[in-house]
Amino acid sequence: MPYFVFKYQNNKFKSVDHIETFETYKEAKVLLKNLRMEKSPNDPNAYKVVFAEDMLEAEMLILDKREAPILREWEK
Repeated sequence: MPYFVFKYQNNKFKSVDHIETFETYKEAKVLLKNLRMEKSPNDPNAYKVVFAEDMLEAEMLILDKREAPILREWEK
């Protein structure tokens, strides 16, 4: 399964722009680090990597709202 690199915009309407697709995580990670350093040093969450079967699944995974994890007593 490929790794998809997206630019993520969390505005009023969430949107993603596909940047590139890679077969290995290492290649995707290198591009992601470079994009974060060059284009969004103040917002590291602007670029994300998703592992999925195809582009549609990747977009759905990145736009899904995740529930906040439950904090344990020792984590507070």
